[in-house]
Amino acid sequence: MTLQFVFFDLDGTLIDTAGEITEATNRALAVDNISPLPRELVQNWIGKGTAWLFSQALESATGEGSQQGARFQRLYPEFLKQYEIVTGQLSEPFSDMEKVLALIKKEGVKLGVVTNKERSLTLQLLEHLNLTHYFDVVVAGGDAKRGKPYPDPLLLALEKAGVDRSEILFVGDSINDVEAARAAQISIWAFTHGYNHGLPISEANPDRVINGFNDLYEQLKTEFTFLPIH
Repeated sequence: MTLQFVFFDLDGTLIDTAGEITEATNRALAVDNISPLPRELVQNWIGKGTAWLFSQALESATGEGSQQGARFQRLYPEFLKQYEIVTGQLSEPFSDMEKVLALIKKEGVKLGVVTNKERSLTLQLLEHLNLTHYFDVVVAGGDAKRGKPYPDPLLLALEKAGVDRSEILFVGDSINDVEAARAAQISIWAFTHGYNHGLPISEANPDRVINGFNDLYEQLKTEFTFLPIH
């Protein structure tokens, strides 16, 4: 098969952002003198957008997780404020990520990001880590009518890329990514190093489970034909 485009999820796929998301969460909780939550718990809520994540944090810490509740309405803006402050500060790319992105692009394959993270935070993170230049397409939270696990973001990315779905691959780390790809009828591979709400990614049944970026590149070379660079 010919490969023209690889789309990646962001948090837990390209970049380990759990540390800074936990920090922003706990700074917001501290406004109400709520005890901090451990990273190991917070990272299980990554992947469905910030509002859902913070509602889960409030539910765990106080039993008041409703997004319509007074506590959420008061503290969620503080969470977003703190998240903007720390974005890019406590995150780091997963091992060999940038090296493999460069290798894939060298083969003539274009790259994109499809994430539920808000666009402003997505661009801030990519810019802070000097990764923006790798990606030809970025679809972020709010760009499509519905986020993952609905197919809308991937279908929008496909439209922006201008290629056939048979010529692209989506790489993620969670069941949200798998379900979105299935609904969009796009091939989905998934990393073992991500979050996936605390469950093994194999349970989500992606088309292929991959053990890091070097494994991704080796499997891409085995599975696909790269188009020559013009």
